Amino acid sequence: MKTIIVLPVIIFLLCYSQCYSRDLQILRDSTVTASDTILVVDTIVIVGNKHTKGFVIVREMSLQRGTQITKELLQYDQERIYSLGLFNRVQLHVAVTSNGHADIIVEVSERWFIFPFPIIGVKDRDWDKVYYGIGLLHANFRGRNEKLFGTVVLGYDPSASLSYRNPFLSIDGSYILDTRIAYNKVRNKSIQASSGSDNFNEKHFSFSFSLGKRIGIKHTFWVTTGYEVVDVSEYKPGRTNSSTGKDKFPILGLSYAYDTRDLYEYPSYGTLLKASVYKYGIPSGNVDIIRYAVDFRRYIPLGSDFVLTTRTFTDIVAAGPTASYHHVYFGYNERVRGHFTEVIEGENLLGVSTELHYPLIKPVYFKFDFLPAEFSILKFGVGAAAFADAGTVWFRHQPVAINLFARGYGFGVHFILPYSWILRTDYAWNEVRRGEFIVDLGSSF
Repeated sequence: MKTIIVLPVIIFLLCYSQCYSRDLQILRDSTVTASDTILVVDTIVIVGNKHTKGFVIVREMSLQRGTQITKELLQYDQERIYSLGLFNRVQLHVAVTSNGHADIIVEVSERWFIFPFPIIGVKDRDWDKVYYGIGLLHANFRGRNEKLFGTVVLGYDPSASLSYRNPFLSIDGSYILDTRIAYNKVRNKSIQASSGSDNFNEKHFSFSFSLGKRIGIKHTFWVTTGYEVVDVSEYKPGRTNSSTGKDKFPILGLSYAYDTRDLYEYPSYGTLLKASVYKYGIPSGNVDIIRYAVDFRRYIPLGSDFVLTTRTFTDIVAAGPTASYHHVYFGYNERVRGHFTEVIEGENLLGVSTELHYPLIKPVYFKFDFLPAEFSILKFGVGAAAFADAGTVWFRHQPVAINLFARGYGFGVHFILPYSWILRTDYAWNEVRRGEFIVDLGSSF
């Protein structure tokens, strides 16, 4: 574990002489800035996109023909393009033409898009639940940011899945298609549904079809239909709604997302709002529930490189009885640091979290000429964070009170790694000052 944490720092120090700062790149390469003169966009020119279609890149930009150029918009668009996950590096340059106009030159370095890859990881952010397998990914099929993804996973919760995502169902990127078919053998998570030390398995077979409508670069609406079959290895009341031990039900969902984040992997500016309502089953059937979910995140620059981040999220159930596989938890996907490994279960969930970020080493790029072009430019950075989390779950017959919230606070060091990976090392205390060390992948929110 110590090797995983120290390795990025060693690479950073050894290769510092070969790197160049992302944050300084716009100022260094742009021939003008907003303070020099007022310029508007004439033409957008894409350079370095050997495979990716130009309209995929332009679709993420707030700078369009006739838009006034500012340093802030250049930086914002650079981060938005990088957040596509298709490029190792993105640079925006300004080339003055005439009469107050300028061309925006977008220079990109493409990642490797298609490869079979080994799968190894931990389930529910629990290092005792290791899974492994093989997958095949095409992250940029036809150069249109389409995703073809197939996996076979063994170990904890074995599964097989096949999915396809097309964000350019229409050439202007206004319509999105997302489909998935999957089989999962899931170890029961519910403490309430297990019988003492004995546990049981759930077999899930599902498919879904989603159609999205994207408006501008901020708003996306989704309609989702699907079908799921859940079969438990041993029936007991509460494990399924049907007395046969097998639930079969259609799914219909509506969702909305508002997203102005600059950099998805580790944002420093913007807002994310996701809201959804999903109907499972039909009235009078074995399964008949509705779930309402809201996730609100805000990233606020405070000056002097500090960034305040906040998150509030909830998941509420209504209508008919809820089988154990539709329960919600802290202690699996969602966690309260300070109670990181503790599992609390309910039908409804509410959580709040805040972090204060500060860059110890701002993200920089290392260039390795001896590697293939798709791996020759690698990104590294190190940040510090102070955080506080709180959350609770409850069943419909239970009250909700502030004193029932699990709470924790602490600090951490986060490593920004190539290909949009984040490695977090945190130390947290709970409300009675019991401490725990946490190693986790991905940003906390």
